[in-house]
Amino acid sequence: MKSPRRSGVVLLAVLVVVVLLSLAAYQYGELMTSELRAADSAIRAAQARSLAISGVHFAAASLADPSTITGQFNGNVYDNESAFRGVVVHPSDNGHRQGRFSLVAPPPLDDALNGSTASRFGVTDESGKININALVAIDSTGKIAHDTLIKLPNMTEEIADAIVDWIDADDEQRPSGAENMYYSGLSPGYKCKNGPLDTLEELLLVRGVTPQLLFGTDANRNGRTDASEADGNGYDAGWAGYLTVYSRELNRGSDNQPRIYINDRDLNKLYEDLNAAVGEELATWVVAYRLYGSTSGGGAGGGSSTNGGTLTKSMLDFNRRGSSISSLATLIDGSVTIPATGGGGSAGSGGSSSSSSTSSGSGKTSTTNSSSGNSSSGNSSGRGNSQGGGGGSVSTSKVFSSPLSNPAKRKTLLPLLYDKCSTRKDAEIPARVNINTAPQAVLAALPGLEESDVQTILGARPAPGSTDPSDPTYQSPAWIVTEANLPTSKLRTIERYVTARTQTYRVQSLGYFDQGGPVARVEAVIDTNGGSPRIIYFRDLTELGRGFEVPR
Repeated sequence: MKSPRRSGVVLLAVLVVVVLLSLAAYQYGELMTSELRAADSAIRAAQARSLAISGVHFAAASLADPSTITGQFNGNVYDNESAFRGVVVHPSDNGHRQGRFSLVAPPPLDDALNGSTASRFGVTDESGKININALVAIDSTGKIAHDTLIKLPNMTEEIADAIVDWIDADDEQRPSGAENMYYSGLSPGYKCKNGPLDTLEELLLVRGVTPQLLFGTDANRNGRTDASEADGNGYDAGWAGYLTVYSRELNRGSDNQPRIYINDRDLNKLYEDLNAAVGEELATWVVAYRLYGSTSGGGAGGGSSTNGGTLTKSMLDFNRRGSSISSLATLIDGSVTIPATGGGGSAGSGGSSSSSSTSSGSGKTSTTNSSSGNSSSGNSSGRGNSQGGGGGSVSTSKVFSSPLSNPAKRKTLLPLLYDKCSTRKDAEIPARVNINTAPQAVLAALPGLEESDVQTILGARPAPGSTDPSDPTYQSPAWIVTEANLPTSKLRTIERYVTARTQTYRVQSLGYFDQGGPVARVEAVIDTNGGSPRIIYFRDLTELGRGFEVPR
């Protein structure tokens, strides 16, 4: 008996099932592999971001420590490839896993405007910009802020007035400005801030301010015009290149100690503090200026002036009520008259006497004689003559010149005066512009500076980070007199708007791996805060692209 024939359908079905299961297993394997790769990519992206953030914290710790700046960085934090390029955070023998950060910075603004695209390894001085909030704090009327803003590129009268109206405390509209009435009528409406800006981007709420005006062509914040940003008009930094709300200034000297309040009512204490900080000669001069004010012209009482005379503490009457000093620069030129009283004599029945003073030193002296009878002024050798009757008293006054009027002494003493002393008592003062790093347009916008002054400053100042940190020459605005030879009156005019130091820096940090992979870019503003750094602004710029060539 023959066996029934089998069609083999079951075998085919089994083969089909095996194939389908194999395909399903393969697809599952591919899916799991893709998930693994995605998870690894996400982890590496997070690691790259952490590497970039590490760069920010490294900058904060380093910039807040003067010994690190002077020692490890040799005073140069603006263009220092050896210090800020490719710092290893996560060592590994596998190049795909070894992580680094680099602190990168756009070219200086003036160079970028002239076509430079060369980035650098370092930080940017945020104090090289104009702090709008500080201008309104200095002058609540807003006039200084308006007059400064109107000098910026592409600024109009309407926008300048609107910005001041947004920041000032009142609801009174400036001639071309905008207050609550305008903003409440928008859809949707909102109120005018009438207070300090919290971020620079807040200016976009101000009437007339657009992203193009605020940020220019630099959409990805790398300080140059990329192919996707080119509009045929060259690089435009926008107002963000000239303005800030983050700069800050503690009223402290280079030793991080509070500056001496030069208008202290306790003149004895003031003298002792000054004597310890700036030396006896300058301390005596400052107190004398407080006590007696400035003498214009020659000697007192029409007497003649002669070279000579040394001003000493014993000549000062500390019981007098001193006047205040509005500007440190007023101490540079001029002189003070010190009155003194001496004994009288008699010559005949109605005589009078005269006296003269002679002394040695760098000051000037002038003699004034008074008596009950006739008198004649003495000559420089001390000889005098008398006529007539009874005795009388003699009053002698001396005129002393400022030690700062001596060019040799000025070079040493003036930077010391600006470093150790202040006309303000506050622990924190409205942030001023660092004239050592400010772009040309910022300097040109400052009150009291003409175009010729700006060019003189630009020609005389050193490149950022190129000077010896221990040399005080360029550590205060005194150098525009001692080195740039601008007149004292110019320093007196701009003194409350300028400084030569900074405590706030802007940094961009790239986080990356040695052999490719994700790259993260973050930006932060760091306030060194007298050694206790704070990160006062932070933004992840990764979504804007790398912006800079990744160092390998």
